Amino acid sequence: EPSLTVLNEWVRERGLDKALRLYRNRCMLGIIWQDLCGLANLDQTFADLGMLATHCLQAALDHHHQLLAEKHGQPCTADGQPQKLVVLALGKYGGGELNLSSDIDILFCFDSAGECASEGRKPLSADQFFTRQARAVIASLGEMQEEGFCFRVDTRLRPFGDSGPLCSSLSAMESYYQREGRDWERYAWIKARPVAGDLQLGQRLMQLVRPFVYRRYIDFSAVEALQEMHLSVLDDARRSDRLDDIKRGPGGIREIEFLVQCFQLLRGGRETSLQTPSLLAALNAVEDLQLMTEDSVRRVHADYGFLRQLENRIQAQHDQQTHQVPAGEDLQRLAQAMRLDDVAELQTQLAAVRSSVNQRFEGIFPTRDEPQVDPQWARLWRELQDQPVLAAGSDAAAAANDPSPADLFLSALQRLSLSQRSRRRLDLFMPALLSRLDRLELDRSTENHIFDLVLAISRRSAYLVLLVQNAAALDRLIELFARSDWIADRVIRFPALLDELIDPSLGSQIPRANELQQSVTRLLSSAPDTEAALEGLNYLKLASTLRIAVAQLEGAISGQAVQATLAALAAAILQGTLQLATQELVGRHGAFSRGTQNDSNSLAVIAYGSLGSGEPGYESDLDLVFLFNEQDLASNGERSLSADRYYARLAQRMLGFLTAITPSGRLYEVDTRLRPNGRAGSLVSSLSAFGEYQRQQAWTWELQALTRARAIAGSKATGGSFDEIRAEVLAQAREPQQLRDELSAMRLRIAEEKNSTADHLGAGRLAKHGPGGLIDIEFVVQLGVLSTAAQHAEVLQSSSCADQLQALARVGWIAVNEAETLMRAARALHQSRLLLALVPNEALPAIDTTESAQICQRILSLPTDSSTALA
Repeated sequence: EPSLTVLNEWVRERGLDKALRLYRNRCMLGIIWQDLCGLANLDQTFADLGMLATHCLQAALDHHHQLLAEKHGQPCTADGQPQKLVVLALGKYGGGELNLSSDIDILFCFDSAGECASEGRKPLSADQFFTRQARAVIASLGEMQEEGFCFRVDTRLRPFGDSGPLCSSLSAMESYYQREGRDWERYAWIKARPVAGDLQLGQRLMQLVRPFVYRRYIDFSAVEALQEMHLSVLDDARRSDRLDDIKRGPGGIREIEFLVQCFQLLRGGRETSLQTPSLLAALNAVEDLQLMTEDSVRRVHADYGFLRQLENRIQAQHDQQTHQVPAGEDLQRLAQAMRLDDVAELQTQLAAVRSSVNQRFEGIFPTRDEPQVDPQWARLWRELQDQPVLAAGSDAAAAANDPSPADLFLSALQRLSLSQRSRRRLDLFMPALLSRLDRLELDRSTENHIFDLVLAISRRSAYLVLLVQNAAALDRLIELFARSDWIADRVIRFPALLDELIDPSLGSQIPRANELQQSVTRLLSSAPDTEAALEGLNYLKLASTLRIAVAQLEGAISGQAVQATLAALAAAILQGTLQLATQELVGRHGAFSRGTQNDSNSLAVIAYGSLGSGEPGYESDLDLVFLFNEQDLASNGERSLSADRYYARLAQRMLGFLTAITPSGRLYEVDTRLRPNGRAGSLVSSLSAFGEYQRQQAWTWELQALTRARAIAGSKATGGSFDEIRAEVLAQAREPQQLRDELSAMRLRIAEEKNSTADHLGAGRLAKHGPGGLIDIEFVVQLGVLSTAAQHAEVLQSSSCADQLQALARVGWIAVNEAETLMRAARALHQSRLLLALVPNEALPAIDTTESAQICQRILSLPTDSSTALA
């Protein structure tokens, strides 16, 4: 096995160059022997080859640094701090996938300009020192000598290639990739990782270059470059001398690498699990993200393993860098090395694998034709741009009558400064859009929304590429914009949602509760920092809510399913933000001695209101209360905090995450006024203080709110204690008539307040506050729960209004037929309220709540003229 200790001993005994070659030959013999005898699998062979290369590189780097430092002094930064080279690996070396005769693709980087600390002689600059060191390292590894060579070294992937400096400073690297970096370099940098020298410096470089490699949003501008590379790979594979090449030929290794790296380039900015140099790790992430089916991923794994093993055994025969399937006796030996019966079986298996790989590869971009631009609409688009546009604020503009959406768009477009690339993409996109607008009869509002989106994405023209490449996505966008102002506004504000339009499952595949929680867990585990985690959570909420809204518009799910999914989404995000906040607090102030970090504190998040009852809308606030177990005394960190201060900070941090503005918006508006004593009370309460308040001081309206409350995130133990307190408090005996009078008076007071602020949904559709509306039904259910809980504990088993109404019917508090009437009305009203967020008021039918109003009026003992008051 490769051992750096052994290599260093050999260097001292034999000298660097001879030791490197003897060590390499000895290790390579062992690696090949283990592979052929089945003593090591492919992963182990990759690991051993990578370790061998790294040991040799590190030994050469250390040796030549010491020689140069003895002669010229230690290289330092401008402020006198010693510095060293870092070597980054790319290609198969970076991915940990070297074959038996691979080149090693590397580049060299140092911290910053400076000079060597030397006495009595003219010092070398740091740049000169490291360039000499890099050249010496390359020669020690790659020159052919009596004992052979160690590793062939390729440095052409550095900035500016062969014409660029051999070593670059950190700032020069950053500047190059920000200004000069090309698409193929992004592809190459997917495989980058620090392997030798100053590894901390290497990590800093990786962080600086990461935004160049992995774009924050799904990068559809890379599609064009990938298509060109795809065609280039195809054309190269079809050359006659490539037909027996298992790397570059049809169905070869390079096609699998391209397949996986396409996913990494396009989606790696958002899905950080794809940000790995390892092809197999990236392939596993592709499966976890469901970008390919489990069966497809398994097939690619198997094909890749077969080809890489075959490649190693081809190269093991003569230690040559070849990927050509041999002929004659060498082919027979190859079949034997692959443990196959004969040459025919090898050729059959190889043909099947290459066919499978090639079909999958050619399917990456099934349509590669240049988008066709209709000459008529292209000409019209040119003419529209050539027309003089009225300047905003001019007398002519003021005199113009009601400018069209197109006029407003062209005027705004002229004020934008667009790059040549953006202009070219806009010229491809606009004829396709204009032809559709001419064919469809859209209202002015929809046209305005569409043009607003084009203005929003014209500078980030990668989204124009998406719509040019995906005609179906453009059609879907126009359709959804025509149907829903809410969807149009979301996509205009957050163009990253355009990616969702490509997915054919949009509107049909609704995330389940466990899938949402898994998505949150995956985001938090893979995010490099808190900012990235919050951005990921915000996008998850945006994308999930859009999918739910489209499904409801298309009638794929009911209003109840919408509310259940929105509630599950909120619960998953609350758990995620609590986990983020906990990680911060544990790092600063320690935890409470409770075992694992997942149970490091006793904070529980209690949901009230619509979330507590499982009936949130698309824009619902979250009503939250925070409870902790007073048995926690003080955290165990160096900066220990008492439990009340600790949990107050934890809740504040969590609220900060929920309400923080990110590029993908804000997670939720949060209301914490339902805590004991409202705004005057502490943000967090101990279980005992909460229980005492609810028993002794809570107003009737607070007990009503408690009927809809449930633990939704955080400590399960504290959540269970909350359930016990809730059940005990709500089960207290109450005087029925007094309770009815209080709720009746409160209901009328709410109606008066709402009427004074004109808070209604339009004539005939007072879904929430009108007679027989949702508030009436909720009051009826809350009266029933508070009246019967002392005798019938089952009415407290759920915080859902619908479940409680069914329980009240079972215990006989309300007639079954009346309960069914109220449930039907509630379902229809919830559906209407949800749709009202998405579509214009006039698009929905009126809902008759006459029966519901009569039942509520009788049960609540509202006065006979209450319908007028409520309306």
